[in-house]
Amino acid sequence: MLTLGTLDLLTPAGARWSAVLDRLDHDIYHTPEYHCLSGFGQAGTPQAFVYQEEDNAFVWPYLLTPIEAAPGYHDATSVYGYPGPVGTSDQEFLGRAWEALTEHWKSERVVSAFTRFNPLLANDRLLEGIPDAAAGIKDCGNTVSIDLTLPAETHSQQYHKNLRYAIRKARETGLITTEDESWVHTDDFVAVYQDTMARCGSRPEYVIDRAWIQGFREAMGASARLFVTKKEETVAAAMIVIDYDGKLHCHLIGSAPEFAASSPSKVLLDDVRLWGIENGRASMHLGGGLGGREDALYQFKRKFSPLTHSFRTGSWIMNAPVYRDLEERNRAALAARGITLDEVSYFPSYRFNPAG
Repeated sequence: MLTLGTLDLLTPAGARWSAVLDRLDHDIYHTPEYHCLSGFGQAGTPQAFVYQEEDNAFVWPYLLTPIEAAPGYHDATSVYGYPGPVGTSDQEFLGRAWEALTEHWKSERVVSAFTRFNPLLANDRLLEGIPDAAAGIKDCGNTVSIDLTLPAETHSQQYHKNLRYAIRKARETGLITTEDESWVHTDDFVAVYQDTMARCGSRPEYVIDRAWIQGFREAMGASARLFVTKKEETVAAAMIVIDYDGKLHCHLIGSAPEFAASSPSKVLLDDVRLWGIENGRASMHLGGGLGGREDALYQFKRKFSPLTHSFRTGSWIMNAPVYRDLEERNRAALAARGITLDEVSYFPSYRFNPAG
C-alpha cells in the first residue's frame, strides 16, 4: 500500500486524541473520555486510528477487544452510543484513509470490525463513496431529535395531541422537574432505572449501580447532568443527560412504576426540552427504539417530534477464514442448546451467546 499521509494510533493518555477531534465535527461518543467508560457491553482497549494528509484528517475511535476463543485475535468494536468515523470530506483522501485503516486492522489480527454511526452527524456518508466500506453499511431504522433552535411553542404544536393532553394532566398531579446539580438523587435514579430495565427485560450488562454513576460523572465531567421529576419529595422519573457541544443526548431514563398512570417521563422530557431552549442548546436527541427498531419506544419518542435521522451500522469481516471457523464453532455450541444461529441477526455471529 502506498501511504501518502501519516498514521497514528492514539490512546486516551495525553491530549492528542482530543486535539485531533477538535479539528473535526464530532460528538461526545468520539472522545477518549467516553471510550474509557465501562458497562453496557463496552469492553476492550480504547484506541483512535488517525490518518492525516496536510489539511485532511480522518479519525476512527473504537475498542480493541480480544477474542477468547481465538487467542491473539481481536475485534474492533463500537462503544455504546453513536460513534463511527469523523473526518474531512475529500473523497479521494477518504479512500486512502479507509485503505490505511483496514490494513492496520489486518496487521493487528482483527477478525471483524463493527460500529454504530452517528445519526446527527450522518457520518456513514464518509464511507458511501468507498465500495468496500459502503458494502458493510446497514440501515437500522431511525432516531428522533428535537430542534431546540425553534420556538418552544412550535414544539408543543408539533407534539401529538394525546401527548399534549397527557403532559397537561400529569402536571396537574403536581409533577415538577429540576436539575439535580449535586446528584443527591443518585440512588433514586439507580432504583428507577434498574426497575425500568427489569420491566423491559434488559440484558445484565445494562444494569448500573452507584459506583457506575460515580465513574460516569468522573469521566464526563460537566457534560453529565441529572434531571429528576418529583411529586412532592418522591422521585417519579429521572434521566441522565449528556450535554456536549450544544447537543443534549437523553442517555438513560427511568420511571417509578407507582407513577405509571401519571406519565412522569413525558413531563421529564418536556421539561428538559425547555431547559435546553432556555440554556441555548441546539438539539435534543431522544434516540430510537430497542436495537434501532421502530417499536413502541420509538413511537413514544416520535410523539415529541417529527424530526428523524437515519440510524445505520457498519460491519466488516477482516479475516474471513478465522471468522468462519469461529462462527462454525459457535453454531455447534448453540445447536447443543437448541439454538439455531442462522435464525438470528447478530454481528459478529461468533459472539452471539444468549443468556439462559
